[in-house]
Amino acid sequence: MKITVALLLALLLLTTGCSYMPEEIPGLGLNPKINQFEATPSVINQGEIAYLSWSVSNADSVSIDNGIGRVALTGEIPVSPDKATFYTLTATNFAGESVARTQIMVRGETTTHPIVTTGTPPTIVTFYADRLIIAPGESVTLSWDVVDATNVTLENVGQVSAKDTIMLSPANTTTYIITATNAAGKSTAGITVAVQPSLPAEQTSGGIMTLIAIPEECGSLVRGTGYLDYTKYATACAGDTTLNMASRAFLSFDISSIPDNAIIEEAVLDLSNFTQYGDPSYMRSSWGTMGALEVYHLQYGNFDDIGFSAYTATAKLTANGEITDYPLSPWAWDVKNSNEGNPVIQNLVEQGASRAQFRIQFFTTTNWDSVRDMLCFDNASLTIKYLVTE
Repeated sequence: MKITVALLLALLLLTTGCSYMPEEIPGLGLNPKINQFEATPSVINQGEIAYLSWSVSNADSVSIDNGIGRVALTGEIPVSPDKATFYTLTATNFAGESVARTQIMVRGETTTHPIVTTGTPPTIVTFYADRLIIAPGESVTLSWDVVDATNVTLENVGQVSAKDTIMLSPANTTTYIITATNAAGKSTAGITVAVQPSLPAEQTSGGIMTLIAIPEECGSLVRGTGYLDYTKYATACAGDTTLNMASRAFLSFDISSIPDNAIIEEAVLDLSNFTQYGDPSYMRSSWGTMGALEVYHLQYGNFDDIGFSAYTATAKLTANGEITDYPLSPWAWDVKNSNEGNPVIQNLVEQGASRAQFRIQFFTTTNWDSVRDMLCFDNASLTIKYLVTE
């Protein structure tokens, strides 16, 4: 009978009671190996193409952020970012995951004699509308805060200050785009304000309700070292632990009082009352990156009963729910639809669902700094505006 090295090691563990870390056993439980991940060229002009190339071994799944998604173990893909961009490759297998990053710098303009700029593009700290839907003749207030910019413009308005507030009364549905530039490049952000005629008062009723997250139905799952090893906590936190283990947050709201024939106009998730631990950030120089913060629609049920399936379950990304500028204050956006345009909250109401639930996570499991880096959302709220036609 042929006895393999793995079998001998397993027998040794059973008979001696000794324990081994996966890294100490060649060929058993090894994390994926990222042999290569690079961008060529690493500096381009706006509109030009660079190529990301990679090679990974011992992985079950490989993905790249910034909208690329799951990829093969080895490959090459063209990209054309309009600003300096970090790309993060994540490789996973049964034992865990490995992460690598590369960056593409983008010159602000194409010139005859290109000059490679240094520094980073401006940061749009906040760009916020107090209302996303208005009736004709009503006003909306836009607020923004931009740092490290030499010029800031607001589409349909013109040049503006780096930090300001403005009240506007668009006649039609309008997308306002703020653009901030400096020598290193530009950053943009957009908000769409919908202008919708109100139905005659005698034909409608409805209202606005603000729902507070249900404490006993919210919490977090922290991933352990094993495939089914997850620890449940009562605090809804997303980030990583001092052991570099990922935590995903779960939020639950009671929508049972909304009539099942209601027309959902807005569903605004407000995360402004967050608590921060450590330094969860999109880009870091000394260690790694937590990646984008992602907010998903996920009906996970009773938190007391959930297990690892809620951590790994396929979910629908909320509209504009992949956030690279965080944390924000105020921090709220309309989550009635998925990022693909599916009316998730409307469907829940029509189905008579009693809960609207969300999973919040970072794209990258950990930044490997052995520090608790978390954002906790126990004080989150969901404001729903609806109409009921009579």
